[in-house]
Amino acid sequence: MKLFVKYSRVSIVASVLALLVGSVVYYFSVRYVLIGELDDSLKVEEDEIHEYVRIQGRLPEPTSYRDQMITYQPAGSGVTIRRKFHHTMKAAPHHKGEEAYRELLFPIRAGGQVYTVSVAKSEEETDDLLELVMVITPGMILLLLGTLFLANRLLLRRLWRPFYETLDGIRRFNLSSRQPLPASPTDTEEFLDLNSAVQQMTVKILKDYEMLKNFTDNASHEMQTPLAIINSRLDLLIQDTGLGEKHLQSVQAMYDAIGRLRQLNQSLLLLMKIENNQFGHTGAVDMSELIRRKLVHLEDLLKDKAITVTTELHSLPLPVNDYLADILLNNLLLNAIRHNRAGGRLEVVLANDSLRVSNTGSGLGFDPGTIFNRFTRGAHSGGSGLGLAIVKQICDNYGFPITYSYADGVHSFRIDFIR
Repeated sequence: MKLFVKYSRVSIVASVLALLVGSVVYYFSVRYVLIGELDDSLKVEEDEIHEYVRIQGRLPEPTSYRDQMITYQPAGSGVTIRRKFHHTMKAAPHHKGEEAYRELLFPIRAGGQVYTVSVAKSEEETDDLLELVMVITPGMILLLLGTLFLANRLLLRRLWRPFYETLDGIRRFNLSSRQPLPASPTDTEEFLDLNSAVQQMTVKILKDYEMLKNFTDNASHEMQTPLAIINSRLDLLIQDTGLGEKHLQSVQAMYDAIGRLRQLNQSLLLLMKIENNQFGHTGAVDMSELIRRKLVHLEDLLKDKAITVTTELHSLPLPVNDYLADILLNNLLLNAIRHNRAGGRLEVVLANDSLRVSNTGSGLGFDPGTIFNRFTRGAHSGGSGLGLAIVKQICDNYGFPITYSYADGVHSFRIDFIR
């Protein structure tokens, strides 16, 4: 889940809770204010009654209007009457049933008699106003939440754009381009710090990569000269008729070791170039045609071990580098031949989205989980121990999953071409 989506959810949930709590507080605050206004109105009526009694010496007439009622009740002797405001239900004079009223009770003396005066005002308008407030409030909440959601979707997306541009630049960063990561324009301090750190990192990576590349290129180049000299001298020794059989065997062993060393040097250099993405795309490679050519080239090796080859090839143009595709197939097929038994079988199946290379042979003498590790070699292996590591690196370079399995005396390698 993206960060701004998480932030939007947290922001909206927090806003909903705040608005709900605020709505409850707002409701009781408005109710408190409206009740206070009713109480003030009742106090005015109280003052008018006191003024009337002071001037006239008697109580005014009881009244019963739509929203106000004034009644008098003689107080019993010895009864203490306390002035108070309270809510009560009374029969409405112009409606059926009872309504809520705000009532003020207070004592008054008129004509030598103490009365309990009841001044009540209907709360109908107050309730109607509160209902209107509670109808409008959810609408305002929805409006605010909608505005907040749109603001988060639009403004936050724009705010985070420099971050995603930097992230996309990191994904597209390629060592072979020799170009540092371009900075995304922004005036946000945190993103400026991020861009600065990423640029410093990419510049250092490019510098380290260039140093490593120069070292490996120079080392590989410099190793070729002494290897070639040793190889030529061994050629001369082998051709020397004065050497005995024992010496010839030693010279041949050294000759083979030099060949493996040269192959190892080339394989390590190839691995480094693949890891550093130094091979670009050259167009679509017809994998079926390439497999046919490789089998023709390996025909002598197949005949030497009397291996029966079966193929099932469908046309499959693959957008990979032609040189890497050749290396991939060459290593897979050589591995299947090298570890096959005499008179065994080799099966190559190329489907629309996968390649499977299977060969007969004895079980592994090591953990199958390490089969793609460097320098993992089985018994009687004449390779450098880097063939399958190179295959795995090429597959990883293009995002093609490769799996190995062994069942019923058959080794199988399967590559899924995810495009």
